[in-house]
Amino acid sequence: MRKRWVYSDGELVAEYHGAECVFYAGDAVCKSAEIMPDMAEFKSIDGAVISGRAAWREHLKRTDCVEMGHSDMKTSQENWAKRKAAHNDRLKGQLAVSQQFDQPSEIREFKRSNLNVEMANRLHGRPPPGRIEMLKMTIEQMKRSKRG
Repeated sequence: MRKRWVYSDGELVAEYHGAECVFYAGDAVCKSAEIMPDMAEFKSIDGAVISGRAAWREHLKRTDCVEMGHSDMKTSQENWAKRKAAHNDRLKGQLAVSQQFDQPSEIREFKRSNLNVEMANRLHGRPPPGRIEMLKMTIEQMKRSKRG
């Protein structure tokens, strides 16, 4: 671990050792716990190894996350409950609309257009044409049926 020193007005005031700071007051050495130690190395949820507060702040920025306290969690949970209720209300409205269209209706006979029948007769026994050739043939058949 690297050593850290605390200076005040150009004079050595303290030496930082992990969780404690040793203050030099003349010949006497006073220990104080007022300086908060750096965070111990840990592994974040996404698997990144974090060693220290600066690395933690950088990780939060990089992952676009926010560190939350207990009061933040309560507010977040309340907002989530409101958004969930609004979403459920929207779904209920959509369900009513979809049920309206799910009602059985009269069954009508499907009638083929003459163009479909004519194209089916024209292609009978032939290998299937490519897409562009099929479009050309369909347009020709439409023009013939309009003339006749």
